[in-house]
Parts: sequence; C-alpha cells; structure tokens
Amino acid sequence: MKHSRSRFCLAGCLVLLAWAARCEGGLAFWDFARGTEGWTTNAAVSHDRITGEGWTMTVNSSDPNLTGPPVDYPPGQFVTVTIRMRSNADPMGQIYHGPPFSESNSRAFVIHNDGLWHEYSIPLPPMAAGTQLRLDPSHQAGSIAVAWIRVETHPHPRQEPWARPQELRGKKSLGGGQFGTAGGENAVTSRYLASHPEFAASFPFDGYVIPAVLPVEWGERLGLAPREYFLHELLWNTVELPSEAIDPIVADLNSVHWGTLSDNFLNCTLIDGARGRFTPDLSNDQDWAIVEHNAAMAARLCREAHLQGFWLDTEQYGNYRWRTKSGVPEFETDRPPNLKFPFGKDSPALLRRRGAQWIKAVQAQLPAVKIIVTFAWSPDAVGYEPLQGSIPFLDGVLDAIEHPGQLIHGYENTFYYGQGPGTLNAANDGKPAGFAGDRGRYEAARAWMREWRSLSGNPPKYDQFVKTGMAAWIEDDPWSLYPGWPSGTKTSFWANLPLALASSDEYVWIWSEHTHYGQTPAAGINPFLAAIANRTFNTGTEAALTLAEDFASDPLQRGWHFDFDMLDIGRKANPAHEVPLMSPDTVPYVWSQNSQAVAIKGRWPTARGSVGTAAEGSQRRRYVHPIRLSPQDTPFQAALDFRVESFGNTPNNPIVMGFFSADESIERQSLTLQIASAEQVRCVLASNGKSTAWDLAVPGGMKAGQPYRFSVDYARSPRSLRASLSDLSGDPSLSVQIEQSLPASTVPSLWDELGVALWEKDTQPNTDPETYHYRLEKVSLRH
Repeated sequence: MKHSRSRFCLAGCLVLLAWAARCEGGLAFWDFARGTEGWTTNAAVSHDRITGEGWTMTVNSSDPNLTGPPVDYPPGQFVTVTIRMRSNADPMGQIYHGPPFSESNSRAFVIHNDGLWHEYSIPLPPMAAGTQLRLDPSHQAGSIAVAWIRVETHPHPRQEPWARPQELRGKKSLGGGQFGTAGGENAVTSRYLASHPEFAASFPFDGYVIPAVLPVEWGERLGLAPREYFLHELLWNTVELPSEAIDPIVADLNSVHWGTLSDNFLNCTLIDGARGRFTPDLSNDQDWAIVEHNAAMAARLCREAHLQGFWLDTEQYGNYRWRTKSGVPEFETDRPPNLKFPFGKDSPALLRRRGAQWIKAVQAQLPAVKIIVTFAWSPDAVGYEPLQGSIPFLDGVLDAIEHPGQLIHGYENTFYYGQGPGTLNAANDGKPAGFAGDRGRYEAARAWMREWRSLSGNPPKYDQFVKTGMAAWIEDDPWSLYPGWPSGTKTSFWANLPLALASSDEYVWIWSEHTHYGQTPAAGINPFLAAIANRTFNTGTEAALTLAEDFASDPLQRGWHFDFDMLDIGRKANPAHEVPLMSPDTVPYVWSQNSQAVAIKGRWPTARGSVGTAAEGSQRRRYVHPIRLSPQDTPFQAALDFRVESFGNTPNNPIVMGFFSADESIERQSLTLQIASAEQVRCVLASNGKSTAWDLAVPGGMKAGQPYRFSVDYARSPRSLRASLSDLSGDPSLSVQIEQSLPASTVPSLWDELGVALWEKDTQPNTDPETYHYRLEKVSLRH
C-alpha cells in the first residue's frame, strides 16, 4: 500500500508540474477535459460533450463560435492565446476579443484540418479588463475538439517576420486601375505605351494590366457610335472583330520597351460598350460564334504581343439592354431590366457549356494562357448580384482548360488587407481600426482559396489548374496622384503588398483609383514600391556579376532594395491630413540627390514607440544590391566608400557593411566591416554560424566627416583575403590592412548581396542622438 501511495503521489506531482508548465507566465488557462470552464457556444455548434481529451463538438452551420468568460488583462501588456485543437472542418480559424466582436478586433489563423491534434499560438494586442475571447473554430460543417486554451501576457509584441527574400523571389505584382482607362489622351492605354517609352522605366511593379484601345476609325467601321473603344468593351457583343482591327494594337505593344515589366496582361473587364446595340443572346449559336471569335482574337493579340493572358474582372458592372429599332424609347421595355451582363441571363447549364467553348477558343490561339480572375469560386459569388452566372461559366472553363493553361484565383477582397484606420474603405466597412494585414490574415485567405475547390463544379481540375493569387489596393500618394487631387485624404491607402506576394503562388494584381502613373512622379519614385519590385527578381537578371554605383541618381531604379514593414510606414505629412501617408521617415535609409549618397542611421524609426523598436530588432534589415558571387570559385575585388557623421554611443549596435547571404543572418553568413566606435573596428567573416574577426582599427581612431573606403581583395588559389580600411583624405598612415589565408571550410559557396545592414539584434538605441549616422557614397565589385 505504501508503494502504491508513492506512485499515486508521483503521478499527482507530474500532473501539477504539467499544469505549472502550461500556466508559466500565463494569465488564464481553461482545461476542457474538466468541463466547459465558463465558455459557451452558439446555435451553430451541436452534440458537444466533455471527454477525457477535451470538448468535442459538431459544427452544423456557418459562423460557429465559443465565447469565454471575462478576463482582467493587465494594462499595456501584449497577449498570446494558444489553443490545442483538432478538426476535420474547414481550415479557417479566427479569434476575437471584445465585446464588440468585430473584424478589426480579431486575428485569423490557419487550422490543420487533418483530424490530428495541433497547437496554435495567436498574438493579440493589449486588452482592457473584462475583455472576453471568442473562438470561431471553422466556417463550415465538421467535427472539432478543443483540449485547452491558454492566455499569456508579455510586455512586448511577439515578433512577426517581415516578408523574407525567398518568399518574394519569382513573384510578380501587376499594376492596373483607373489611370489606364480614364483621362483621355493621358490614359495609359496600348497607344499611350507606344508613344511614352519612359512609362515602363518608372512603373513600380512587375507588369501592367493593359487596356487595349482600338483605332478610332474602327468604331464607325464596325457600326458603332464614332469614338475610341477599348477592346474589352466589345468582346462580349455581336461585333465581330477582324484581324485588321487587332493588328495596330499588336504593333503598338511590340514597339514598347518593357524593361523590367516582364508579365503583362490584357484587361478583359466585362462591359457592354455597344450599349445594347449588339447585345448577344448566348443561347443563340450564331451570336455565340461571334463572342467565341472575339475571345480568340484577344488571345491572338496576347500571343503576338507577348502578353501572359487575361485579367478577367468577373464583377459585372452593367445590365443587359436591348435597343429598339426606332430609338424611341431607347431600350425595349418588355425585356427584364436587372439581368447582369453578360452572365446574368442564362441557365447554369448553358453558361457552363459556353465557358468550356470559350476557353477552347482561347487556348487554340494561346495554349499557355494565364487568366487572373478577380472573383472566382468563393462565398461572395452566392447572392452577390454582380457575380450572377459567373461561377457556372468558370466551371465550364475549368472543365475544358488544358495544360499549360492556368487560372489564377485573384480574390479581390484581399486588396483590403492592411488598409489603415481612418481610410475610406475601413470607415465604410465599420472597421475603425482598419483591416488586418498580418501573416495570419493572408495565410487564412490562401487556405480559403484552396478550400473553395468544394465550391467549384470540378474539384480535381481545380486542384490542377487553379493557382492562388492575391490582390492589393495601393494609392501612390504623394508620388503619383492625379494633378489637383488632394493629398492625405481618406482615399490614400495601401494593402500589405509584401505579404500578399509571399502568400501567393505567383501573382498579385494591384488596383488604383487616384494614382496616375502616366505622369512624371512629383516626388521621384515611391521607394517602398520600388524596393518590393526589386526584390521579386522577376526578370532573372537582377543579380549582378559586377557593380559600379556612385548614387548620382536614385539607386532604387537600378535594383537596390531594402527591407521594411508595410504596416508601419505611415506618418502624417501634414497635421491637416486625414490619414497617414507612406513616408521615407519610417526607414533608416534615405537616398539624397544633393549629397549623391544613401544616408543611414542605426535606429529603426517606428510609429509604435519603444515596444515597436524592440520588435524590429532581430528582423533582417538591409539596403543592398543583389550580386552573384561564389568565393569558392571566383577571385574578386570590392570597395565601399562611406563617411561617418556620428558614431553614436552604442557599441553593441555597430555599423555593418559588406557581403551578405539573402536568407542567412549576418552572424551566420557574411563578410563585413563592423564599426562599434571610432576606435573599435573589425573585419568579420561569418561562415555557417562561426565567426572570425580581425582588428581594423585606424591609428588614432576614425574621424567623423572623413571619407573612408572598406576594400576587399580575394584570391581563390591560394585562398587569401586582404581587407583594408583606408582614409581617402590622402594620409596613408591613417589606413590599416589585414591579410589572411582562409581554410576551405570558412569560404562560403555564395554571397548574393552587397551593401549595408542594421545589426539583427535587439540592441537599437532609444533616441537618434545615441545612434550612428553615416553616408554610403560609392560601391564597386569586379572579378
């Protein structure tokens, strides 16, 4: 008996230890194996019961939720909620805090719906005393079990990684919007592109959604009112487009020097440009033959002009109209007035058949067509009038599409993600805190789009042919607003483009309404959009073998880029502005045309105060140019010229410049000059996490305002490294050099970035006077 009691006591201690481990640093813990613990469910949850594993339940309708008891959260403390659960329902989870339980008071997360146990940690902002949590464990029917929920608090926000280099490589952002179709001669159409070669050089994306415009004479020749017509206005009419009408558009587009705009698409918005004069009856084979012919002509245009395919806006903006022969009244009154054009009139079976015929006609001309669909299979298509009939038509496209064609689900509602508080869309949607734009939101959207296969008529082909895209609404204020448009209004907003790209398979389409890229930017190029475009590597030629940079003009136009948090780049440029604007004051790198240099400071500016500074600490934060350098195989010489204006007083936050590996930390893979103070200077080689440092301190210490050069000369055989720090003012005694033979194990296979960086640890000073300031003036690399 004594032995049994010992075993019982040991078991009890283990339970208590497990409980303590779960609750360490915790504010609340609910173990559902003990009961519901004060949590309640709504009517969408049934057959719930408590078992030894936890709280099991069945979800039988949309919007199921579990609401917890009030908790007194300590003021100013950030929160992490951890949930252990299993599910075979859909992969969309969401945690709310309130009341009120609103979208702005929530965080989405992706659930592994494989029926196995998983733990999910969801970061939340500081909350008030008495706040309740609400868990939405799915959005569709299925079986769910929740073992426990834990709440922890901490003084700083849990760090969410910014978009990493590998997440952006090979992705493409495609600009488009009203600047392409509005503005008369200044609209950025196919004709405008042919006569404005400077457009591509300053456009801050990887491609453009092109509104093709027919020659003006073709309106009358086709029996239309005399004016210019966009091609997409006529594609769905019984106006048969001849090759002769398409050829001038092809010629215009083939005359454009596209530069880095590698992936361009044809605008295929669904509009009845003939205003009822040539309205088709899709059930009539003769009418349909013309629509099919026009689709083939559009595909031929894409093939001959080297476009990727179509941007298909399935949101139908107009209704069917039939003109009377006499013109009085203008339209026939006995026809139904509220049928959306062109998919709102016919039966699902007919539309599905026509969708299959349409894609066959398209692929006959362009087998590798890519079609970005703004609204495809999603719950929005159910009951939303402008999408009438679009899903049956797309089901037909899915039935008949063949390799190598692709459909890109560019779910339009993702273009709100990240738009800030006070902006127009946030106000209209009742979201005073703006739209969430964190990783969880994008990962959840990606999971939705994969799960929406069940809404298609052909799930196996959905899995084969439908790729995941995203959307982003970005107004380029103040760089490229329409002339006369006021800056800083509620219509100035942007989505979290880096995370949209990171979450897509390849494409993100951009929408703009008050931005006019067809004019010379008033304030130069937008550094944030340029930095993102330079990180996607869409052309495959970005990594330089040699480099000679003097910063005489904006380096962002030549492939330089920097890291940043898209959710923290807003500042009010003027107290009278209604909302913040993208501001270069939010990053520590600023190119100056006057000094022809990049100014760098060692403190990351943030709108979130000291807690934000700490959160930025271990992020990758560099201003670099991509290079292609394999030290194991290639001898090279490099030099970086710079001028320190202030050394600061934080030696654990050194100036860092040199060679880096994009997806490795400074301490793991780099060759850098590190300046901790005027007297503490080192050359550091980091290889596979092991570092070797050599002193490069200048006699008497470095001097503020003096020009210096960090030089590296590497010989492959034998493996020798010569590094020097030279005072360029002319006194050779103020220069220092080291020369080392390197073991083979210390020479990396690749350095792919050259430039400067902030130290990747939480060592930033709290104020600008405490940190360093310097200018990067020249960079060179040769083999």
